[in-house]
Amino acid sequence: MSRKTCLGLLISFLGMMFWSSTAFADSIDITLTATILTGAAGTTITIDASLTNLTGSTIFLNGDAFTTSSSFLTIDGNPFLTNAPLSLGAGASSGPFALFSVVIAPGTLTGTYGSNTFSILGGANGDAFGTIGSTQFSVTVVSPVPEPGTIVLLTSGLLAIGIRYRFRKHDKSVLDRYLDYPNTS
Repeated sequence: MSRKTCLGLLISFLGMMFWSSTAFADSIDITLTATILTGAAGTTITIDASLTNLTGSTIFLNGDAFTTSSSFLTIDGNPFLTNAPLSLGAGASSGPFALFSVVIAPGTLTGTYGSNTFSILGGANGDAFGTIGSTQFSVTVVSPVPEPGTIVLLTSGLLAIGIRYRFRKHDKSVLDRYLDYPNTS
């Protein structure tokens, strides 16, 4: 291969790299109401966000994509499909609205699960599905706190067991005293 051909291929390759990096630059700013989400195992957390078009033209919001750091977390994009506008005009904003939900599987260990990503797909028309915005978030799984009703039920049960034990012990001592008296018949 000649030197001229190699140089041409290198310039073409670098041009394609530059073109693809600008094509996938964030065009939509996704502002989450909270980037660290907290919930207990077996619950669902819904995340609200605002979207802002950072470009000088209308952008169509055609879909979503997501990744999670754990198999115990499941992201549901239905809130985005239900609540997000079909497009955003130049410099326009929308929200806050429910953007997505995270389902924390029962039995998930407590701790923080980071590096989760939610992305919006779209572009200049209704058929484009390039990544036009993405955001990262963490999920902190906490131990469930018992409801007050559960604590009252547990306390009353323990109290009932204690009272029964006390009366049973008292009844036994009366019976023992009766058996200790000699029979005078």
